[in-house]
Amino acid sequence: MRTVRYVVPRGEIWPQGHREDHAHEVDMAVELVMDSGAALVLSWAMDGIDEGMAVEFRSPGEAGTSLPGEPIDVSDHADWEGFLGMPIASIGIAWHIPNEGCPEIPWAYNFGFSDESSLVIALGEAEGAGFTYMPDALLVIFDKILSVTYKIPASATSSCG
Repeated sequence: MRTVRYVVPRGEIWPQGHREDHAHEVDMAVELVMDSGAALVLSWAMDGIDEGMAVEFRSPGEAGTSLPGEPIDVSDHADWEGFLGMPIASIGIAWHIPNEGCPEIPWAYNFGFSDESSLVIALGEAEGAGFTYMPDALLVIFDKILSVTYKIPASATSSCG
């Protein structure tokens, strides 16, 4: 992975009022750009009462996200330092059933890297020292203990999957 961008509403800057200490709050999407130029875009998505995370893969040279926000490069943030240049070795998924009658939908992705480090991208927002489930916001959690302790009622597992 060579570049990380957070998609925020037009006219805003990140972190502008968002948590940014071992866990980042992100309004719309997280773009992980690989050395090849391909990108993995994770965003929150709602379809009626179905709420979860959408994943989009963009080929090298393919146009940016169709989200109405602006991508902000956060690659130089200290929390991303150890992950840049590191190959993604595994991806785990945490599933939930957001509402009665809905299918199981991903609410968090756990990215494992070749050096055995990991980070989680999940639905939610900061609440004090912890997190709370919010279907229209994202968290990037860099701390293993924080990601293991982040659980939501609609899921049998923590955000680590």
